[in-house]
Amino acid sequence: MDDTEKYLFHFLRIGLGFGGAEQDVDVSGCDWNALFSLSLRQAVQGVVADGIAASGLRPPPGLWHEWVAHLLHLEMINDEMARQGKWLLGLLAANCIEASVFKGTSVAAWYPHPLHRCYGDIDIVVHSGWDKLCRVLQDNGLTYFYESGDIIVEQLYDASPAALCGEWRPRYAGRRFRVEFHPAYETLYNPFMNARLKRTSADMAGRMRGGVKALSVADGGTEFYLVCLILHLRRHVLSYGIGLKQVCDVAVMLRRAGVDMARLEQMLRHFGAWRFSRALFRFIEAYLFGGVSSQCRGDKATALLYDIFIGDGYVLKAERESKGNRTRFSPVRIAGNGLFWAKRSLHLFRLMPGESFFFMFSKAVKRLGIRVENEG
Repeated sequence: MDDTEKYLFHFLRIGLGFGGAEQDVDVSGCDWNALFSLSLRQAVQGVVADGIAASGLRPPPGLWHEWVAHLLHLEMINDEMARQGKWLLGLLAANCIEASVFKGTSVAAWYPHPLHRCYGDIDIVVHSGWDKLCRVLQDNGLTYFYESGDIIVEQLYDASPAALCGEWRPRYAGRRFRVEFHPAYETLYNPFMNARLKRTSADMAGRMRGGVKALSVADGGTEFYLVCLILHLRRHVLSYGIGLKQVCDVAVMLRRAGVDMARLEQMLRHFGAWRFSRALFRFIEAYLFGGVSSQCRGDKATALLYDIFIGDGYVLKAERESKGNRTRFSPVRIAGNGLFWAKRSLHLFRLMPGESFFFMFSKAVKRLGIRVENEG
């Protein structure tokens, strides 16, 4: 861990409200430009800015002004997307479709400053009425397409439902956003665990409709929501990696959602995710809840996750796609991708054995299916 990464975790701890002053980190030699760039890459610039502001320190004025501008941009876009999500839920409810927002604005509710969590897509899970969704979208002029079993809507802010509901008018004309409608909270590569997850999701659906803040520990809704966050994070770790934003999501729920840890462990074991989760919790404990210890640095699983979160982050997918676009000869591209996925599956096998095996199996089946279709 270099100095910039050390400063990043220091200000993240403060910005998330987990403390940090007791760590006595000397930031006198901080490369503020490098810290800003790293926070952008990890999609945590809003939380890091909160940590800097709370510490009383300030980067050079020009950089700080740019950072604050990013913060204001986050607030405005997050507020607009929350309005959009609320409107969509109302539209679905008016057509007897029960749904709720997953991740995004729902998990941001546990942050000290919810609008400072970096935005992404609007993820909406449909609990009932999935068969009506396409008709409702068509009737309201919302174009959509299918992607991996989900229904995706991409539209311009200035083509938003303002004209339909007349309640609000977006201020960011020409800016695109993406809405993903999911039939389930999460899917797994392991078909046996995925069937188990579907059954549990159906049982939990009625408790999840009010959103994460409406959940209670008594009925297990809070724990199940957190389990789905962890399963989603694990899927990204297995594929192209993921950054610290989603790790912070898990951390704030562990600290503030009143989670029953015994029940959470039971659920994670039930879905075959306890081995990965245990390493994730050690990472969070060491880097976000407390100081980095030599014992943690010697832990192979925690070190592996550190390399993925900081090294792969959100850039590995773009790098792989760029490399694939440069490789024109199809057999070479297929062989390269196959080697990449095989190495990654083996690399992560000890953290998620079942999921890694079926991940590689699904990649092979998908590739063979494409080849057979093309030859046919």
